[in-house]
Amino acid sequence: MIFARRIASAMVPCGMLIATIVAAADAPVEDQTRDDKRALAGVQNYVGEWRSVGQPKRGSNQGAWTEQSTWSWHFKGGRAELAADLANSKYFSKLRLQAGEKPGEFILLATPLGKANADEPRRFTGNISHGAVVLTADEPQETAPARLTFRLVAGGDRMLVLYEKGSGESFTRLAEVGSTRKGSSFARAGANGPECVVTGGLGTIVVEHEGKKYYVCCGGCRDYFLENPAGVLAEFRERKAAEKNK
Repeated sequence: MIFARRIASAMVPCGMLIATIVAAADAPVEDQTRDDKRALAGVQNYVGEWRSVGQPKRGSNQGAWTEQSTWSWHFKGGRAELAADLANSKYFSKLRLQAGEKPGEFILLATPLGKANADEPRRFTGNISHGAVVLTADEPQETAPARLTFRLVAGGDRMLVLYEKGSGESFTRLAEVGSTRKGSSFARAGANGPECVVTGGLGTIVVEHEGKKYYVCCGGCRDYFLENPAGVLAEFRERKAAEKNK
């Protein structure tokens, strides 16, 4: 009996530990979607479909190639990010642009060509400098892109992406990709059209809730709206009220 009581007593802390682990696993993930959307608001004009031409040398078609990309919002696990699927790109198959840990910081996760596992992307960090988003590889590689510079021009209808190799303060050009937005003014924030109720960009897709029509800017925002339309609309009205009171 004494031996049995000792075993039971010894098992209590273990049981408590298991219960604690289970409770931690079941704890809800903190929703940082709203903060992420605010942090990425300055680059949400990337959303849309782009047709591109890449050139190793400016003004020369030697070694040039064509590619296409589609940027959209992605929402998962209480976080929001901008993601691009690239077709026929020379360097990457997928890009994921996220809010960084510091104010004004961005993180880019870029999946190199030939990597089937998107969980092993290359990581770049940076911020906005002179109107462009400049991102540098955390672990530069000798021949791979080590710095990417994204710049929107022509009122947001053109995107220029400069790929460079190198490290530290020394970078040299690999190529530049010039992209034209498919459909003039597609997904430009707040310009000449209905507003996306999720992000504030230009609404191009109709969604409905309780018999009323609303607009979103991309497939990611559409899915996010359909999962919780009441919550999205409540946040939208709150945002509009705050803008009105400024």
